[in-house]
Amino acid sequence: MVIRKANLKTSRRLKADELPEGPAEESRLHRVKRRSSAKRVFGLTVLVIILLVGGWFATKVALGGWSWDGSITSLFTFNSAKLIGEESGRVNVLLLGIPGGGPDVEGPNLTDTVMAASFGTADKSGLLFSLPRDLFVKVPEFGESKLNTVYEIGNAQEGGGGKLAADVVGQVLGLDIPYYIRIDFSGFAKLIDELGGINVTVDKDLYDDKYPGPNKTYEVVDIKAGTYTMDGAMALKYARSRQSTSDFDRARRQQQVMLAMRAKAMESNLLTNPTKALALLDILQDSIQTNLTIPEMKQALEITKDFDATKLITKVFDDSAAGLLYGTRVGEQYALKPVGDDFKIVADYVAKVVSGDQSVESADQEVASAEPLKVEVLNGTTVTGLAGKIATKLKAQSYNVVSTGNNTTKGFTKTFVYDLSDGKREWEVKRLASTLKAEIGTDKVTTTTGAEVRVVLGTEASAL
Repeated sequence: MVIRKANLKTSRRLKADELPEGPAEESRLHRVKRRSSAKRVFGLTVLVIILLVGGWFATKVALGGWSWDGSITSLFTFNSAKLIGEESGRVNVLLLGIPGGGPDVEGPNLTDTVMAASFGTADKSGLLFSLPRDLFVKVPEFGESKLNTVYEIGNAQEGGGGKLAADVVGQVLGLDIPYYIRIDFSGFAKLIDELGGINVTVDKDLYDDKYPGPNKTYEVVDIKAGTYTMDGAMALKYARSRQSTSDFDRARRQQQVMLAMRAKAMESNLLTNPTKALALLDILQDSIQTNLTIPEMKQALEITKDFDATKLITKVFDDSAAGLLYGTRVGEQYALKPVGDDFKIVADYVAKVVSGDQSVESADQEVASAEPLKVEVLNGTTVTGLAGKIATKLKAQSYNVVSTGNNTTKGFTKTFVYDLSDGKREWEVKRLASTLKAEIGTDKVTTTTGAEVRVVLGTEASAL
């Protein structure tokens, strides 16, 4: 295998409005192997490294008495404190990534990364749920907004952005998330440089001519498929780019970068080198914020020291055929909502994963591997060309439109969707209904077109 430096082409562009947003691609459940004092920051640094490297390595150094002017050792003279959720067997932490920077950075406090990490204290397992920035959520005392704005909204409130984001994500996932860790991406880029770069395999060409640059400009990112040694700046662009791919692709790339950091840290014995550890402290002390106390950090180190990386399960919530979300418009902006417009479907899914229910993985794979849903679209209104218009939209979303035409009965206001698959494609039918803002029809209908679902359009579909 040939490892090469990334072929990154970067050029400045003129200032522009906010990046356009749009629908994205698929993902599924994956099983993978894998602000205060300096004392507090070091403890958090170790905790972050645990997430990347695995518990025993960091704990060996942190609890082994290695000291830096007495500060590191004194960190662990604190008594540990029980973590919220520990007694019930599961500790949950929200991980937030922001661009950071000052007024010259576009949206410095808008979260590009939102991940909920859940640790099983008994079986030493881990769950990592990635949520898209375009997810439309309810924000207490504010109203509905995109998920990536919640941290910034919370910064103007008494509890702070991290606490509000943890509460909102907890409501979405059906989890109690008492803790948060927020890091700006400049810290991660510097950490990668301190590691000497990371090895990353790029599966497909990545081109983005609207990557946010300094002073509210755009840059061009051009990475061809291949295996590269990426420095911090390159890895950051690879992880954050979204213009020509999707928010969900980006979430997968971010997880890939984290695993690459883990591999490089293990390879270089990073934490056994005091000079390197001090460099980490300097890098991260201004980049991380958390509500974990020092005693809680000590306890977190203890319960995660035997963390089994082979028991890490990751999930990127998306709008794929097997996904729990669908894309829509809210006013002039693109947004993602849960199928059925109720986050209970997400919380129920998470509850099954937390309980160890293996059926969710097989169900994901079954739906994702199925042929595109066969759809017939009938116009139930007097609006000329409506069936053709909606059929074009559905084809763009990878539905197999096998027939279009006029319904025998007119006068429909509401759009109805009828399942012709005898329940075999029930999930995709529900997803289609959410996409079209339609009701599930209960009348018995038949077809000769081979369609698995019939759509009868009402006048409300004109607004889609």
